[in-house]
Amino acid sequence: MVRRRLHLWQVVLVVIGLTLVVTGTQAQDDSAYVQHRQKVMQSIGGHMGAIGDIMKNKLPFASSIAVHAQALQMTSTVIEDAFKKEITEGKTDAKPDIWQDWDKFTKAAKTMGEESGKLADVAQSGDMDAIGAQVKELTKACGGCHKPFRKPKEESYKQK
Repeated sequence: MVRRRLHLWQVVLVVIGLTLVVTGTQAQDDSAYVQHRQKVMQSIGGHMGAIGDIMKNKLPFASSIAVHAQALQMTSTVIEDAFKKEITEGKTDAKPDIWQDWDKFTKAAKTMGEESGKLADVAQSGDMDAIGAQVKELTKACGGCHKPFRKPKEESYKQK
């Protein structure tokens, strides 16, 4: 049996290699978390945008507003999970305040879900004035999260 002695430089290379693998895996994991939560938020933005288009252009799709509102309500239930992992660096506009005031953040997400549910109910009526009033309440609920917990546009990673 031949015994080989490891040289110090070989040990150092192995340690560096393992460190890079672990660090790379962590960065990959963080990236996957951020991509997931961005897709959750993009889906919310898509539904809000569709509701806004219907309202702004006076499209005859009140029943569609109900569907979009129901989708918003369901999506609101995954916001908490999407943000559980604290990641504030890299391609994210999440402010550290989310994790520093977790209860306020999750309450804001829950409020958005509640207001979405109310909109789904109101939209069934077809009363565009009532729908418009509830859309304003939903928009306020969205702002209740965006203002304290999302970086302003001028600080966005997209601007860098």
